Amino acid sequence: MQYTFIGDIHSAADDLKVLLQAKSIQNSRLVFLGDYIDGRGSRNGSNHSDTLEPLAVLDIIMTRVNKYGDIALLGNHDDFWLQTAYGDDLIYQNWRLNGGARTWHQLGIHSSNLTVIADALNQEPLSRYTKFLTQLPLTWENQAMMAMHAGIDWTYPLDQQVRDDLLWIRDDYYFDQATQWHHNLTKKVMITGHTPVQTIQDDGYGLIKMQADEQDVPRYLIDAGSRSGAQNGGIFALTLSENGDVIAKNWVVNGQLLDGNFPYLQA
Repeated sequence: MQYTFIGDIHSAADDLKVLLQAKSIQNSRLVFLGDYIDGRGSRNGSNHSDTLEPLAVLDIIMTRVNKYGDIALLGNHDDFWLQTAYGDDLIYQNWRLNGGARTWHQLGIHSSNLTVIADALNQEPLSRYTKFLTQLPLTWENQAMMAMHAGIDWTYPLDQQVRDDLLWIRDDYYFDQATQWHHNLTKKVMITGHTPVQTIQDDGYGLIKMQADEQDVPRYLIDAGSRSGAQNGGIFALTLSENGDVIAKNWVVNGQLLDGNFPYLQA
């Protein structure tokens, strides 16, 4: 079996529909890395306006999971929804500042009051999405590969990872103390999203391959900056064999399906 890992989507239902038509992923088990909601409708240096459809994205993900047996992992933005539904004031405030206010309007919630928002998330028509998000795992792995939304803390064993690190960690996962790529201590190919590649290495590619040296087992960062404001932001799909070998790279920018082996500098 081959697996296709799909990076952060952030309400880009139009690009997701295009990506799912790519021929090279049709025989794959899909693994979505989280962050299905929130996002920006504008791009840096462009007057083009992107559509934001969080519920349409969730409908697609739910269908893929329920009908085709694909895997969807929880992202930190999806967790904003969950924790706000539980009434967590601190998370609600964080969500409000990180795309929540815009998303609430798209969900048909015309209030910024925590109680009103939490009630709406726990009632129809939104409660079925809340229920779906509560069931999403934080990690996925087989004998050769491991995936999660953000990464892991190298100072702890895999069975002692903290939930917030799996959803939020950045530099401590990517780099060592000398700001070089950290060695992959798991010995498994790792695939994560969470941090747009453009904020680390803006060379026009939608993926970063992280290896401390030639012997190091690779780690892939595949958040291609969908609805992040990046000029070439899109959704990236990395297709790997069961042993973690690269089979295909695809990404979609502005509705165009592109070969992920090449850069895309202009949006």
